Amino acid sequence: MTDLVTVAVWNIEADGGRNGEHRDLALDVLSELEPDVFLQQEATFSRDRGSERLHAAEKRLALRGFLSAHNPYADADIATAVYLRPTMFDVVEARPRAKPWWLHPCHVVARLGSCPVPLHLLSFHMCCFDANQRLAEASWTAILAQPGMVTLAAGDTNSYPRNPELLALPNWAAVTDRAHMVHRTYLDADGHRRSDTRPDTALTDAGYLDLARYSADHLGQYEALNATAGQHKPDQGGPQRIDRAYGAGGLASALHSVEVVDNDDTREASDHALLILRFYRVRLERLLTPPLAAAHTAEALR
Repeated sequence: MTDLVTVAVWNIEADGGRNGEHRDLALDVLSELEPDVFLQQEATFSRDRGSERLHAAEKRLALRGFLSAHNPYADADIATAVYLRPTMFDVVEARPRAKPWWLHPCHVVARLGSCPVPLHLLSFHMCCFDANQRLAEASWTAILAQPGMVTLAAGDTNSYPRNPELLALPNWAAVTDRAHMVHRTYLDADGHRRSDTRPDTALTDAGYLDLARYSADHLGQYEALNATAGQHKPDQGGPQRIDRAYGAGGLASALHSVEVVDNDDTREASDHALLILRFYRVRLERLLTPPLAAAHTAEALR
């Protein structure tokens, strides 16, 4: 629909497989939804053979793709990616980001049509094994929530929402994968293990809004809070909402809907569900045009 801007956020497990065995299915799912923006995590093999997978996705989805900075120091150079519809967005800058991230995020700054205020797009994959590392990564992301900036930051947080939801947090005493328990918890001042909700706390304290939470609370779309991962991992605590999208600078004011796409196709293509966010284009344009942009930003940070 031309009056909506559609954003897909998806951690495609191992980029569709080392041999691409699930890649075509993932692109089939995405092409049916016709995203204008696609934020991908685990773009593991998208640099290989002259960025062959990146270019194939560009052609299939009619989008322009960007990969995060090369990371020679991680155990595996697992990229993140941002894809944009070139007839809708003009790219201002694709900024390489490194410290303090374990896996580098992809940060693209773009203008929607003729709007003078740029939109910051960040595709991230927070550290899977270290709660303190995730907290540092979330704290860095606060940089993109400074006054005057309009930002969509989304991806795999490997952590949990701060506020209670219908999905209870894992009962760690019953989780049999003890390494996973250590990875997804932190030690409090008394030495007790706590579910890691600190990245969500850092982001929301910085002025971001969890857009699925906003969708449920303000738009009545309670299914936006459905689980995004863990459906087949009872040994790790079961289904949880670890893939999340955050908006800053008043972005929530343009939100139309948030949908968790969790079906046979998405489950075959990945161990994560697909997030679809839709924004009213006219509201986005209004937000990204001064002086209204400044007013929306001030309202969002109150």
